[in-house]
Amino acid sequence: MVITGILGYPLKTTFSPLMHNAVFKMLGIDGIYLRLPVRKEQLEEAILGLRALGFRGVNVTIPYKIDILDFLDDIEDKAKAIGSVNTILVRDAKLMGYNTDAHGFDESLRAHGIDIAGRNIMLIGAGGAARACAYVLKQKRPRRFFVANRTLKKSQLISKSFDAEVIEFDQIKKVIRDVDIIFNATSINLQRSIIPLAKSRAIYYDLNYRFRMMKQKGMKVINGLMMLVEQGAYSFYLWTGKQMPVELVKRKVGLKND
Repeated sequence: MVITGILGYPLKTTFSPLMHNAVFKMLGIDGIYLRLPVRKEQLEEAILGLRALGFRGVNVTIPYKIDILDFLDDIEDKAKAIGSVNTILVRDAKLMGYNTDAHGFDESLRAHGIDIAGRNIMLIGAGGAARACAYVLKQKRPRRFFVANRTLKKSQLISKSFDAEVIEFDQIKKVIRDVDIIFNATSINLQRSIIPLAKSRAIYYDLNYRFRMMKQKGMKVINGLMMLVEQGAYSFYLWTGKQMPVELVKRKVGLKND
């Protein structure tokens, strides 16, 4: 049996088990995808126990995408550059770390028709998912790249790694009218405090796919469901060597293309 799952805490809301278990069934694979809520004090023990329990691999979510780097046997170059791992593959008794968030985010930008080059962009957040987004955004040559986070030190770390301009969180309103695309990579629903400040025709992209998205005349407001599916497809391939039927999965989770 192919045993996989998602590790994080508290894991109250995630579509990943629905998605992966449906794909195992679609492809006739004897596999299962489990919820693995793990408290921080048990993290190392849980990660190292994946081998003994026969796991093929797991996804890693909030708040452990950076913390788990210390417990892996090897990390792919992209994940090292990002500084975050969201997928573990157990291969030859070794724990291998990958970042599929960057792939999922990049594919979602393409699917939503979002062009970064020459635009002013703002990334809110500085955790593991934000680092994956920053890695992709930097490569797409924005005109100006702002980063903001409630903890200034974390913003400064993102800035140093990806050449972004740090904006203190309480100063967002001073620059947001110059921003073309806003990305919220925090776990907090910032729509009501950010969208009314944005300029007409701006794009607001929230990585959280469980928030009810506001409608704002003239603005494109989207969530991270496309990113979830695309990063999940890459994780699935790492674990099984099989391609996820992405279009079927999109319909399964209720995703509609723009």
